[in-house]
Amino acid sequence: MAEMMTSKSRKTTTAILAVLSLMQPLPASTQIVTDAKDNENGAMSDRKERRDRVEAGSFEEICAEAIVADPRACETLIRDLQAKAEVEARAATDKAGQAAIEAEAAGKLADEAKGAEKGEAKAEAARLAREADVAAGQAKVATETAEMLAAQAQAAAQAAESAAAAAAAEQARFDAEAEAATAAAAQAADDEAQARAEAAAHAQAEVNAKAAADADEQARSEAKAKDMADAKAATEAEALAVDQQTVEDTSDAASEQPAPAASADDCPAQVIDSDGTIRCVDALTSDAIAAIAAGSDAGTEAKAEVITETVTESTHRSSSEEFDHSSPVEETAGEETGATTSGDAATAQPDTGLSDLEKAGLIFLGAVAVGAILSNGQRVETNTGDRVIVKEDDGSFRVLKDDDALLRQPGSEVRTERFNDGSTRTMVTRADGTRIVTIRDSTGRALHRVRIDPDGREYLLIDDTRSFEPVIVHKLPSPAQDAYDYREASDAESLRLALLAAERRDIDRSFSLRQVREYAEVRALAPVINLQAITFATNSAALQPSQAEQLREMGLLMRELIAKDPTELFLVEGHTDAVGSASYNLLLSDRRAESVALAFSEYFGVPTENMVVQGYGESFLQVPTLEAERVNRRVAVRRITRLLYRY
Repeated sequence: MAEMMTSKSRKTTTAILAVLSLMQPLPASTQIVTDAKDNENGAMSDRKERRDRVEAGSFEEICAEAIVADPRACETLIRDLQAKAEVEARAATDKAGQAAIEAEAAGKLADEAKGAEKGEAKAEAARLAREADVAAGQAKVATETAEMLAAQAQAAAQAAESAAAAAAAEQARFDAEAEAATAAAAQAADDEAQARAEAAAHAQAEVNAKAAADADEQARSEAKAKDMADAKAATEAEALAVDQQTVEDTSDAASEQPAPAASADDCPAQVIDSDGTIRCVDALTSDAIAAIAAGSDAGTEAKAEVITETVTESTHRSSSEEFDHSSPVEETAGEETGATTSGDAATAQPDTGLSDLEKAGLIFLGAVAVGAILSNGQRVETNTGDRVIVKEDDGSFRVLKDDDALLRQPGSEVRTERFNDGSTRTMVTRADGTRIVTIRDSTGRALHRVRIDPDGREYLLIDDTRSFEPVIVHKLPSPAQDAYDYREASDAESLRLALLAAERRDIDRSFSLRQVREYAEVRALAPVINLQAITFATNSAALQPSQAEQLREMGLLMRELIAKDPTELFLVEGHTDAVGSASYNLLLSDRRAESVALAFSEYFGVPTENMVVQGYGESFLQVPTLEAERVNRRVAVRRITRLLYRY
């Protein structure tokens, strides 16, 4: 069988080569002919051999030789070969016609020649006639080849349609069988539950009957004992009364003794926030985190607050909705305008009440004021209620925000437990029963996230509670060289290859999510997809539906990859140009990245728990300029799964 397939593959290859060689110049042996008969026989043999070789290849053999298994791709390959063959057939026909004209002209010249020249002219005319015959034969072979490939293309198209129909039928059969199996399993479970209930009822009836018989026997025994004790009861009544009084006196004396005082909970340390609030702070150990994740309070202080809410359309933000700039601080600086932050905005104070976002766990955001100095020397530059921009000692900026904000989708029930150290455990329960459990530190940064499906299967998405090697930049592998412009690589296959490129590299270690976020050299190990087709209005983070449609190929591919592996994690990055203040640009870039992540979920069904948002402001300019530059105003996506977990 293998020899037969090899033979067919060779024939197919030879057939394709024969088609492609039809337009090549005639070999020298046919241009200088010394023996007319031999040349004619050779040409006829050559035509027959080529025809036989071409007819040997069916579309299945051609596609098998080219290692093309997909029916649609096979059809495309055959149609490409057909198009080339048709072009070559037309060229061969034109060449044969030209050769016939030249042969006819040579024959006329030979008829008109005289003397010695007449013989040479006749020989030349005969040679040109033979070449015309050869060219005509080649044209015929080329035409037949094109017709054969046209038929094979039609056959390949029919095969592709049949394969698609078969696949659809198989999927329908599989769905029907799965539905039947589910129904059968449910019926079996109901039958088993009913059988267990009937068995339990029967057993309980036997227990009750035995208990009744025992009670009757006990009653008869007690009645007999009472009759025997009546005579003795009168003489012992007085002694019994004295004993009872003694017992009561002893009990009263014991109840009057003071109870031991309950020991107060010790607080390891107290800090005073800028608004005068006194908080008890303790380090959240890895054991405490594990206990919280398991639903236990072991290793933590008592809960300070538990908040439960159901997210509605009016209490969540969509990708097309603008952020509320009227909360604690309203800035006017922007990447596009070049304006600077006003002095009033720099000194504004936050509102006294807690927003829904703060109640969900961002006590840090609600407790500090703009301009406040934190305990570690950092300064709060901006507090908008949904984000805090912190200025580090080295002059750089950092954004603090709620990593669970994306999960707050309409119809979900959100239960947040906030502990005395500022850490939180949030459980988001969706309408289908899926639960997302996230543990965050006091700044809202996700430390641990698990998705629990309705059938009980768990998928670990984030785990920053493990120990990780420190990042030594000069020891990292070379960065991924490829950066992909979404406008130029918008087909699904190009995007798939870009997102999966990290799997082809041996990084030889894993990183924490925090390391991926904070080290550009670590992020560079995963290729970046620049979504530069997405644009925003000046100083706006709202993404309109017409813009969201530009994300279709990326969104569908992300959803497909997550469906195959629910632990996939994507980093959505926001970047701005250098116009405006650095702190405002950081805030704006983070909000725009969140809008793109929300659009992926709203329009294309990408699970929000599989995305992490991070803004970088003007820190990583693609074009190094302080002027307005559209290329620098971008949102990008990286697939960071293989950076977090080395398989």
